[in-house]
Amino acid sequence: MMKQLDIYVDWVPNNFSAAPVNEEIACVATGHTLADVEKNIVDALKFHVEGLMEDGESVPEDLKGEWTPVFHLLSIQTGINEQQLSHYANGQRKPRPAMQRRIQDGIRAIAMQLSSVF
Repeated sequence: MMKQLDIYVDWVPNNFSAAPVNEEIACVATGHTLADVEKNIVDALKFHVEGLMEDGESVPEDLKGEWTPVFHLLSIQTGINEQQLSHYANGQRKPRPAMQRRIQDGIRAIAMQLSSVF
């Protein structure tokens, strides 16, 4: 079974940046587009694993075997943690008007960033 590797994606001036949620995996990447940063972080993580293995160091559990990246963008754009967003998305809770605006603003910001790709 393929594991999922959670990766945070953020927008910093002029670039996207990406890093695993697990901070024990010391690996980051940047890219001018969302597609670039997604490719770059996957390449960087594979290169990181190869280097660890060549140096005889232990590979973090999250990177052992097969894994697939799962990119997280909305929580960063809204400042709302993913667990809370999950409650809203699954209908377990209803966001208050101020929270609804934060979510809408975050989605708009992501749309603007993605539109730069196309």
